[in-house]
Amino acid sequence: MVTPCEFCTSRPQYQDRRTGQKVCLEHARLEVVAAGQGAAAQPLTIRPATASDHARIQELSCYFWDETDVDCFDGQYNVLACPAFLACDGDEVVGLASYTIEADWSAALLLMLNVLPSYQGRGGGRALLDALCEEAARRCLERITVVTSNDDLPALALYQRYGFRFTEVIPGRIAQDHGGEFRGFAGIPVRDEIRLEYRLE
Repeated sequence: MVTPCEFCTSRPQYQDRRTGQKVCLEHARLEVVAAGQGAAAQPLTIRPATASDHARIQELSCYFWDETDVDCFDGQYNVLACPAFLACDGDEVVGLASYTIEADWSAALLLMLNVLPSYQGRGGGRALLDALCEEAARRCLERITVVTSNDDLPALALYQRYGFRFTEVIPGRIAQDHGGEFRGFAGIPVRDEIRLEYRLE
């Protein structure tokens, strides 16, 4: 049973690091804080997904996106058919980075990067990106690409801190794909697709 947002009945996507409250997209906010605040928590461990993880990957995909199909890069991908790295707290899978390889682009496409609210702030997102970079380098790829939405300020912050750079903004793409605008992070209208890439050395 998922505990709802502290302020409504929606499914939470984030956790307030000061209070521990779980909040949905609409009730989440960003604030300026000093780096390094808060007690250090045990980091999550990262491992490749196996066929036995498909049920958990489906649960996480449906938790965050209500589906297992991801529309991005002018295509549709099913995360259950794609490789993934998993973030784990002991034996429990609490996050994932699903990706696909596009050899013609010499790129790994990051399709989904999420960590459950209770486990955020433990370095899982960055560690998942590290694992994907190592895999892309092993395959001699040139870059990792990702798509996000104009409202996803936490993801945009994470990617840019990691070293991703903007490559394209497609105005209205997400609104068009979903039949109109809808409310996202902090109530920001979701409209535009933002593409970023990380160049591998």
